[in-house]
Amino acid sequence: MSEYSRSGALTAGLILIALGAIFLAENFYAPFSAWHLIVRYWPVILIIIGVKRLFCYFTWPAIPPATDKIPPKG
Repeated sequence: MSEYSRSGALTAGLILIALGAIFLAENFYAPFSAWHLIVRYWPVILIIIGVKRLFCYFTWPAIPPATDKIPPKG
């Protein structure tokens, strides 16, 4: 599994855990509204995704250029 797909799986897992915790809190604490929270702070999700993509871009290891030279047989 590549490092990029592992990072995506980690992010997806963390998002699912956070959403589950929000909806669980809504079940236990009546005045808390998960939908109000999501509607109000949805731009934060876009910011987090953007920061994650920038982090992956700058930390992705550089691939050395391929050489077209064929080694001599000998």
